[in-house]
Amino acid sequence: HAVGSGVECNFSEGDEVFGTADTKCGAFAEYISVPATNLVRKPEKVTWEEAAALPTAGMTALQSLRTGRPVETGGRVLINGASSGVGTFAVQLAKLMG
Repeated sequence: HAVGSGVECNFSEGDEVFGTADTKCGAFAEYISVPATNLVRKPEKVTWEEAAALPTAGMTALQSLRTGRPVETGGRVLINGASSGVGTFAVQLAKLMG
């Protein structure tokens, strides 16, 4: 709920934000400090429960498309379970990747 002094970002104190804490920040606490680049504004219509699920599903999908044999422009990708949280992101990200 606070923006530290000297932090350059598009957030103000009181803005509702969500995002991810990398392994350096820890996340098992009521309050944590994270880089502003790890956060985005939470849309009013998105619940906190929905916002909490987005980073995990999105990052899992992104990592799966970047590791092993990365997606190449014009390549084909099979996404088994494309109706799941991770799968939904994977379809969209694979399309963006080419």
